[in-house]
Amino acid sequence: MCSQRKLIGEGKSAKIYREGNQVYKVFSDQYPLAWIEHEATIQNEVYTKTQLCVPQASYMKGSREIRMEYIEGCTLADRMRKEKYKQALEDLVETQASIHQYSHLNLSNAHDVFASQIQFSDLDPGLQDKALRSLNSVEKKQVLCHFDIHFLNIMYRDDGYVILDWVNAKLGNPALDIARTYIILKQYAQRLASKYLKLSAKKGHFTIEEIQDAIPAMAALRLIERDSVDFKSQLMDLIQPSIL
Repeated sequence: MCSQRKLIGEGKSAKIYREGNQVYKVFSDQYPLAWIEHEATIQNEVYTKTQLCVPQASYMKGSREIRMEYIEGCTLADRMRKEKYKQALEDLVETQASIHQYSHLNLSNAHDVFASQIQFSDLDPGLQDKALRSLNSVEKKQVLCHFDIHFLNIMYRDDGYVILDWVNAKLGNPALDIARTYIILKQYAQRLASKYLKLSAKKGHFTIEEIQDAIPAMAALRLIERDSVDFKSQLMDLIQPSIL
């Protein structure tokens, strides 16, 4: 590792280093090279085919890192915590809605990917059935969805917001994308989750029921990820028919 690089972040699969005006996402040895290249390909598809503010990703074949522009600013989460910014939830909804203005990029279809993930998971067959019925109740669409939009993946700088972490992006129904963010907020910012749901439905011209139909499927997928051990019982409740 180059001695001029400074570690500025670390996640499950990679460490983030800064060197000058560039950042390097360096993946662990356990992360397949094909996945690293795929992540860069997804991000560059969004970078080249939309007007969204997204960092361009550079990947050298065979390497374990992706290079991107360093974003000088703070996350929307930091604006909330440190600056007591009051419009963060509205900005989150607006940013997510801006993503949904695009369609027919060269990305995977969310319905197909999610159905496969559910069918080949080790979830109880009853939960699989509920998740698949939820997914099949949602109309198939070819709209750009991020599938991991939350306050930490939106960076604020003087000229607006930059959207990060596109590895989960697919084409699908925005109701699925909103359901995913709703579940993340239920886990980490519960007091905002219901308000987010109402604002998103209004902004995207959905009914609350359309998004609720998608929630069991997205809760099951979150459960499969095994990142939410402390949230497991709540995810189980979301998969079961219930009033939210």
